[in-house]
Amino acid sequence: GWKDAISTTIINFNNEKMQITWAARELFPSENVSFSYTFAEGKNKVWKPCPTYLLDQDYNSGCLFKTEGPTLAISIRNSNGSEELFSKTLKSDFYIKPNRPENVTFFWKADTVTVSCNKPERGVKCLTLELQYKSKFDKGWQSRTSKCCSVGEQGFDPRKCYSFRVRLKRLVPYCNVVNYSSDWAAETFWMNGTLL
Repeated sequence: GWKDAISTTIINFNNEKMQITWAARELFPSENVSFSYTFAEGKNKVWKPCPTYLLDQDYNSGCLFKTEGPTLAISIRNSNGSEELFSKTLKSDFYIKPNRPENVTFFWKADTVTVSCNKPERGVKCLTLELQYKSKFDKGWQSRTSKCCSVGEQGFDPRKCYSFRVRLKRLVPYCNVVNYSSDWAAETFWMNGTLL
């Protein structure tokens, strides 16, 4: 029924912290709902109350909590907890948003640039490294993607100044059900192999 039709946004930040949000004002216009969750499976489920609510006009519209395992069950109940309005069980590691790339390095040789970053501690096979670049003569970003954690591209003109940015992306559908990328690492500007 309608209990499963409620739209929630689920983000698992680098497999460390979960953020689950819902449209509080549209879904529950006159009620401040309560949220609980568990990573336990089977009969020994211990439901934990939300430690940190996100608010929309003083109404609970989301929850932040620590990622504690691969299987997550969530429950949204009415304000006094007597009635369940929504429940869902999901694989938390299908919703991972990776951290931005760390220690990004550029290697220039003639017209070719290779960009690398540190390998994350886990889930490397689920990640690709996306490089975007443009010169001031380009309208939009050019994009190249390669497996983590190095990507190369050729054809750079040493007389032009280029901006570069990189981010990590999770593979869909093998690793994630949602197409999450990290935030972009800081944009850098280069000309003829030199950081400007």
